[in-house]
Amino acid sequence: IRANRVNAGGSLSLPYPRLAINKIGDRIGLENGVKMNAWMHPCQVQAYEELGQLVTQINKSGKSEGLDLYFDVSQIAGVPIRKSYSWDKTRIDFVVNDVWGRAEMNPAGFYTEGGRKIFELRGPTGGVAAASIFYIVASFNTFVNNPAACSYIDGLTVPSGY
Repeated sequence: IRANRVNAGGSLSLPYPRLAINKIGDRIGLENGVKMNAWMHPCQVQAYEELGQLVTQINKSGKSEGLDLYFDVSQIAGVPIRKSYSWDKTRIDFVVNDVWGRAEMNPAGFYTEGGRKIFELRGPTGGVAAASIFYIVASFNTFVNNPAACSYIDGLTVPSGY
């Protein structure tokens, strides 16, 4: 079972986010109130904002007003937007937090061997060096228990300058 995919193969356009959400609805139904977030790099937020700027009409009254041609981009197709500079610039992921989980094999903590947490370092000759070292380790894996409840758009063009 795989997550729903929408291959944009170009720049962001309005039908793609709605299609990604509707693909989830086709597979699991959205009547049960699925809460999701649209995760994306800020460059895709800019691409979405540029779509809005194409249809902007400015009506000004006779009084002095400030001008702000940027939008408060907080939703796409009714889904809250979450921005991350670490996100893939060519993707938008519609993530349902309720279907994600983590299997923890070893909780985060100090590495111990024979009851010891601090270990001496060895020099190039094999003798004990004047230093000690310790390790913090963790072992876990993440999973999705219902891939049909997730969707993504890939193959998006990265706006110029990024």
